[in-house]
Amino acid sequence: MMLRIGSLVVLLFVVDFGLGFNHSSPFLVEEKDALLTVPQLIRKYGYKVEEHEVVTEDGYLLTMFRIPGRKGAKEYPIFMMHSLFSSCADWVLIGRKHGLAYLLADRGYDVWMGNARGNRYSRKHRRLSTVSSQFWDFTFHEIGYYDVTALIDYVLDRTGAERLQYIGFSQGAMTSFVALSSRPEYNEKILQLHAMSPAVYMYRSGSALIRVLASLATPIRDVFTSVGKYEFLPFNEQQYYLFRWLCPAPEQKICRAIIYDVVGPNPAQLDVKMLRIFLGHFPAGASVKQVTHYAQIIKDGIFRQLDYEDPKKNHQVYGSEQVPRYNLSRVTTPVRTYYGYNDNTVVYLNVLQLESELPNVVSSYPVPDKRFSHVDFILANYVKEMLYKEIIKNVEHTERSASSK
Repeated sequence: MMLRIGSLVVLLFVVDFGLGFNHSSPFLVEEKDALLTVPQLIRKYGYKVEEHEVVTEDGYLLTMFRIPGRKGAKEYPIFMMHSLFSSCADWVLIGRKHGLAYLLADRGYDVWMGNARGNRYSRKHRRLSTVSSQFWDFTFHEIGYYDVTALIDYVLDRTGAERLQYIGFSQGAMTSFVALSSRPEYNEKILQLHAMSPAVYMYRSGSALIRVLASLATPIRDVFTSVGKYEFLPFNEQQYYLFRWLCPAPEQKICRAIIYDVVGPNPAQLDVKMLRIFLGHFPAGASVKQVTHYAQIIKDGIFRQLDYEDPKKNHQVYGSEQVPRYNLSRVTTPVRTYYGYNDNTVVYLNVLQLESELPNVVSSYPVPDKRFSHVDFILANYVKEMLYKEIIKNVEHTERSASSK
């Protein structure tokens, strides 16, 4: 019962961002896009796409999609990493002329989009089955330490480039800091890191629901594992229809209240059609252990590895009862941050704290709209004008500067 309630709460908070709000969509998309895969979407809107399988050191098989640049490849490829419970659909859902992956490809960039272990596109392992608890025995640490580094190496090997530009959103940004602090040799492989709402520090979250779920993470974990469930919010091909049934338009005050609490309210920037498409792709899956790790950094306010809450287990895993912190001073890659003042998930003060601990922040960009929320980073009607143009300007400036040396 508790498992069902927990799942329903999370489902509800993503269901009705925009129902009953702005009905004039600026995006050149169709509602049936909700039922397409990422490569089907990319081909539909006139772009070439390649599918690549990347093997990690610990045996996971990750799927990465590539959109070759339309105007001839630039010197430095672009690698993009998605958020929690999501997939690389983050970068293409809002369609051509708006999606960040398309905008970069139009400017000649070689775009590579990663998928973390456990999501709908990365559910394979050399030895383990997804029904095995061992398959799901990972947190965001393994995503940063193994997945991000393997994906970076693969892109550089296939393109022949010495470095790449990294764009990450939320978890996708946070796991880059896991990788660079844990394996500092990768600092030399990233020309510049663009961190969109990086979920490194989350203890100031303005969301009551996030704080409550974080406090209940241990009993929720125990309920899941007691019934042999180790995956949290897996992708389901029927989820689009389920979500539309749970929260039909136009009046859903409870659903609106939940989403406002979790990400921050900005109703005018999320239209009905786009959110229905989004629900066909989100959630895309994660591990229960991964969610437990998030709960710890939300409660403790410390960016560190998983605390097993057992001194003997911690000593067995880490060689000490003390849980290792990620040493952000080892992140020497030039970093650009982007944040919203109305982001309830990653509060802007947490981003400023992160900046204060990094040795090489080259720019800090608060989105001009004071109502810009967490989900606006990938779905807002005006995200291209308010954010993506700034990211592209910085990407191009970095490219020119590096090429001229």
